[in-house]
Amino acid sequence: MKKLVALALTIILTGCSIDDEGSNTVYELAPITSYDLPEAFELGETYEVKVNYQLPSDCHVFQTVDARREGNAPTERNKIYISIVSSVMDTNNCTDDVAGPTGSGKFMITIDEEEDYTFYFWTGGDTEGADYEEVIVPVLE
Repeated sequence: MKKLVALALTIILTGCSIDDEGSNTVYELAPITSYDLPEAFELGETYEVKVNYQLPSDCHVFQTVDARREGNAPTERNKIYISIVSSVMDTNNCTDDVAGPTGSGKFMITIDEEEDYTFYFWTGGDTEGADYEEVIVPVLE
């Protein structure tokens, strides 16, 4: 039995190579083109927020909606930053100068702060000059 386990481990370990000479995957943001928010929130309720996006090229593939609070302090919890994460394969099987497809994603948010919520939807730019569309949604008690 020990020989069988040793043989299986040898096959598994030699079959996987960390020196993959193939393509590399890079993650980039895709601009949000529109979103669906209610006019107001009710404290304690959970909402589904839909966002629409445009992938930069047909080399990009949608990965996820990234929605995160600015921080954990009470003054930061109601500031939500939303972006679309896409992956780009480093191959020659696509055209980088052709606009990619549009799509939609969603995220859930529970309203647990009494103050208005401010959403920042990433619409373009880079880390030094990111462009966000700011939307404030009031919270009703």
